[in-house]
Amino acid sequence: MPAARDRPDARPCATASGAIGEKRSLSGLAWVFFWVSTVTMGGGMAMLPLFERAFVERRRWLTEREMLDVVAVVQSLPGLIAVNMAVLIGFRVRGVAGALTAACASAVSPFLMIVAVASGLSRWSDSPTLSQVFLGIRAGTAALILLSLSRLVRQACDTPLAWTLGALAFLSAVVLRVDVTFIILAGFAVGVALVVVNALRRAER
Repeated sequence: MPAARDRPDARPCATASGAIGEKRSLSGLAWVFFWVSTVTMGGGMAMLPLFERAFVERRRWLTEREMLDVVAVVQSLPGLIAVNMAVLIGFRVRGVAGALTAACASAVSPFLMIVAVASGLSRWSDSPTLSQVFLGIRAGTAALILLSLSRLVRQACDTPLAWTLGALAFLSAVVLRVDVTFIILAGFAVGVALVVVNALRRAER
């Protein structure tokens, strides 16, 4: 087990200036993504609480708003959410080198696990013990995703308009079965329209 000071959720030390924080090192960035990808099941959304704790609450490398922006962007892009999140967070922390480091670190542990599981899956697929293990993993993953959802709602829906748009998007996806792609595009269009309207109002003043 790693020492407490090496864990991604360990409390940061005070810097020389007296502020709470840590140096934005590539090794620290790599360790966070390697550790989180090792201990978390369920993909990018299940990883979000751990990333928020490591980068926002502990190290303070990102603000809550920046983390929310990262989540919004990775949900809109094609590809694996976990890898997209690693690239974006890594880039915000240390530029191109950080993006490459975070992406590689986040892929190492899942790759090794998938190879190990695939090699023995045919042998253990009917094991009742393994079924119970995965039942517990699924329950824990669902809890992490719900935690991520509750935090995202509190941070993103901070105005009546945001609540209205969020409710419409949710109803469109769940009740009307609208494709998520169209919901994202509609949200993008609404955001652009709001920017234009606000710009016109400022110009009139």
